[in-house]
Amino acid sequence: VQGDASGSFNVYRADNGEKVWTTPAQSAVMAGPMTYEVNGEQYIAVMSGWGGGYPLMQGKEAAKSGNLRNISRVLAFKVGGTAALPALEPQPQLVLNPPPATEAAATVAKGTGLYAQYCSVCHGENAIGGGVVPDLRASTFLGNDFFYEIVLNGAMKDAGMAAFKPVLGKDDVTAIRAYLIKRANEDKAASSK
Repeated sequence: VQGDASGSFNVYRADNGEKVWTTPAQSAVMAGPMTYEVNGEQYIAVMSGWGGGYPLMQGKEAAKSGNLRNISRVLAFKVGGTAALPALEPQPQLVLNPPPATEAAATVAKGTGLYAQYCSVCHGENAIGGGVVPDLRASTFLGNDFFYEIVLNGAMKDAGMAAFKPVLGKDDVTAIRAYLIKRANEDKAASSK
């Protein structure tokens, strides 16, 4: 029994690997399932939702699964069960509306390295998010100075975004923002072709 990144939960025969049952989980199933018994009935439970480093660091690769939804929950199944998951809301589209890229190439180059060092582990390689945390190319904060409050001072620490003031200065954050603006403009231009 195992799930997959595309959002399916599957049961296979142990002797030959033939798939005998599958159901849509609506989100990636990366965790290993477990089984338990209650009043003589066997259940299989599994956590669904993206987890681990793969969707964080490899946003572009995680997108190849065809399903970047992150619906974190525990799913439990039993033989003969008839419950169904609630209908999904339409997947919101990523809207890239960045400010113009105006920083010097040297600033963008510095930001590329700093982003790779400090940001990519959560926000994705090449600034492409994997569905777990915000895709920074689409951030409405790219065009205003609140970006510094978030990155340096932890204005969004309650949402999981740590303050980076102990290791980054304002010039560093300016460079990271310049890199993100460049990436957003590149991908916006590529998507309009």
